[in-house]
Amino acid sequence: MPYMQMIVRIELNLQGILSDIGYMPSETMFYPSMKVREIIKMAADVRRKDCRLEAEKLCGRLQVDTNKRIRDLSLGNRKKVGIVCAMQHRPKLFVFDEPTSGLDPWMQNEFFSLVQEYVKEGATCMLSTHVLSEIKNYCKNVAIMKEGRLICVDTVESLTQTNAKRIRKDLAV
Repeated sequence: MPYMQMIVRIELNLQGILSDIGYMPSETMFYPSMKVREIIKMAADVRRKDCRLEAEKLCGRLQVDTNKRIRDLSLGNRKKVGIVCAMQHRPKLFVFDEPTSGLDPWMQNEFFSLVQEYVKEGATCMLSTHVLSEIKNYCKNVAIMKEGRLICVDTVESLTQTNAKRIRKDLAV
C-alpha cells in the first residue's frame, strides 16, 4: 500500500476513534477573548458534528452563560465549559481529570448526575480524582496509579474494606 494511502487510512480511523472520546483536562485552556458559545461550537466543529441540542441541554443543566467571554469566567465556570465541550458530542468514553475542582457542591452533584445518565445509556467514564468520596459514591471500579504505573485494579467495595483496627487513646490534659 502506498505511504500516503496508509496515512489517510490511519487518519480516518483516528478521527473515528476520537469522535467516540470526550476528554477534559484538569486545567482547561481556552482563547480568552472568545465567547463561551464560540468555544463550544468550535469543539463541536472539530468533531464535525452538530451538537447544538446536547450543548444547549448541558449548558442549561450546568448553568453556563454562553454570552460571556472566557476571560470573564471564574475557574468553576471555565470548568463547566470544559465539561460541555467534552460531553456535547455524546461520546462512548469520557475521560475526566479532576472534573469537580472549582465546582460548588450543587454543580458537582449535577455533573455526576449527567455522567450517570450517559453511563446508563452505555457510555464509559474514566475519572481521575484525589477526592475519595467521589470515588466511593460514583465509581464501580478503581485503578490506582503511582508514577505512571498501574498498581492495583479492583472494585471500590473491595479496596475500601480493611482489616485494620482503630486504636483510640484519650489523653488527659
